[in-house]
Order: sequence, then C-alpha cells, then structure tokens
Amino acid sequence: MLELLLSLKFIYDIVMRLIKDKVFRTLGLLLFILVLVGTLFFWLVGGKTFLGGLAYAVGTLSMNSPYNLNQNTPPSTIVVIFKIIYIFIGVGVYLIFVIEAGKTIVAAHHDFEKKMAERKAARKAKKAAKQAAAQNK
Repeated sequence: MLELLLSLKFIYDIVMRLIKDKVFRTLGLLLFILVLVGTLFFWLVGGKTFLGGLAYAVGTLSMNSPYNLNQNTPPSTIVVIFKIIYIFIGVGVYLIFVIEAGKTIVAAHHDFEKKMAERKAARKAKKAAKQAAAQNK
C-alpha cells in the first residue's frame, strides 16, 4: 500500500514539475506532439487502427516496438522513411524526458526520506526531553 501511495506522490511530483518548470514542460509538450504525430501517421498512412497507431508510436519511442506489428502487407516506402526519421528524432526526446522524470522521482524520494528522518529525530528528541524532565523531578 505504501508503494502505491509513493507512486501516486511521484506522479504528482512529475505533474507539478511539468506545471512549474518551463524546460520540462516544453520537453513534455514536444513528446506529446511526437506521440500525436506518430499516432496519426501510423493510423492514417500506416493502415493501423487508432489505438494500434498509438501503441506503435509509443512503443517505437520507447524502443519496445516490433518492426512489423501484425501487418500482412509490407510497409510502403513513405512509412519506412517516416519510421526512420521518427526514431531518430523521437527516441532522444523520449529518453531525455524519462531521465528528467526519473530525476524528479529521485529528488521526491530523497525529500520524503529526509522528512521521515527529521520526524524520527524529533520524536527521539521529544522522548529524550521527557526522560530528562522525569529524571530532574
């Protein structure tokens, strides 16, 4: 349960960074546009369904997509050329975004651990103060 709550907090931290950090927001917008363009191309030109085009676009950017996804006919030249350009441009943007999101998660986790350590130290100090006050009586 704690892992789920931490995951939700990390997602919240990434969204807040998207809102506050102009460079990260620009990178996120660029990634969104790349996914949208790839989805539309694979849907309209590549002959996939919309959801199939979305899955193929995201899979290609994450380097987790098969070259020929359930396609009976070989892809046309324009589709192959688009895939090459899409991979060269998109994979770099995707990796930079994932790395920056990872940095956000690490920083959020570090802050969480720091707050927990401070709370533990405060409880320990409070307990020590109570013991000292009891000994002085």
